[in-house]
Order: sequence, then structure tokens, then C-alpha cells
Amino acid sequence: MKTIKEDSSKERITKIAKKFFAQKGFDGTSIRDIAKAANVNVAMISYYWGGKKELFQNIIDNLVETQTKYAKSSLDFAINPEDLSKEQQIELMYRTVDKAIEFFYGDESYELLTVITRGQKEKNVFENLPLFIYGKKLLAALYNKKENDKEVILTLVSIISQINSPRLMPNFSINLMGQRTFHREDVKIIRKNVYIYLEALLKNKGVI
Repeated sequence: MKTIKEDSSKERITKIAKKFFAQKGFDGTSIRDIAKAANVNVAMISYYWGGKKELFQNIIDNLVETQTKYAKSSLDFAINPEDLSKEQQIELMYRTVDKAIEFFYGDESYELLTVITRGQKEKNVFENLPLFIYGKKLLAALYNKKENDKEVILTLVSIISQINSPRLMPNFSINLMGQRTFHREDVKIIRKNVYIYLEALLKNKGVI
């Protein structure tokens, strides 16, 4: 049975590991540095995770699990977009984008989002995120194309970039605004801009 002290140590290690992976990347981060910053023995990290790769993967897996629970709170992934009318598909696309915006500008830290971006060197992280998987199905249905069609994938990546760029480029967003974080009104502006971009894409494709 785990003690409160063990849970606290594990949580502290994970928090510091996120920060280090975000700042230095996978290759630039060492287990020894993480252990020193967390004030624990290196053996404790080996005991919990086995090694650096397993610790990194655990952080990513936890993200996928968290996003899955979050997205399922208002989206039914069992619904096949191809069974819906175009109007329903469009409404669902906007709702899916909404959930992505809320997720990425909610409780998840900048460090964790940077870990996701850097993590693609080790593994295609976005491919396993539920909102990405469902968004791909939805966009394929809207475009009448296969899920792995280049236009579907590149368009979806462009939409994700529109959502994430202010968060992942703080020097061009919150720092210029003289803030330390994004406020509710900032997220409203980001949502409006993403909506404009999405509407332009759908209009150009003749969907709306």
C-alpha cells in the first residue's frame, strides 16, 4: 500500500519531469537532473517508471487519458460522422474545436503542451489524442475523403496550429500583452479567430 509520502514524491517527480522535458527536450533531460531537482534518489524513478523513456511515456499517456475523459464529458465518440447530415457535421466540428480550445487553455500547463510538441520526436503524440482522432473522422466526412487523405490531415493540423499557436509561442502572445497567463477574454478572441479560419476553410471547400 502506497503512503502519502510516496504519492507526494511521485507527483513531485512528474511535475519536475514535465518542466525539464518542456525546457530541454527528451534528449537534453537526464534522470539524474530530475532526481536532483525533485530531491529524491535516482533509484526511486527507476522503481516507479523503469527509466527516462518510460517516465516520458507515462506523462504522455496521462495526457491522453485526461483529454479522453474531458472530451467524453460532452462529445460522444461513438457517433459516426458519416451517419450525420452536413449541418450536423458542421455543428459537431465547431463543438469539437470548442472542446480542444477549452482543453488547451484550461488546466493544462504550458510546460505540458510543450512536452507534447517536443514529444513528436519520440512518438506521434497527436495521433493518439482523442480529439485529433475524432476530428480527423469528422473532417474526412465533411470533405468526403478518406481519413488518411493528405488534405484531411494537413487541414486538421492547420486547425490545431490555429488553436495552439498563441499558447506555444508566448513571446508573440502573452508576453507582448504584458501578462503571465491567458485570461477568459483572451480565449474568447482565440476562439473567434479559429472560428473565422474554420469557416473560411469550409466555405472554400463548398461545405457551407
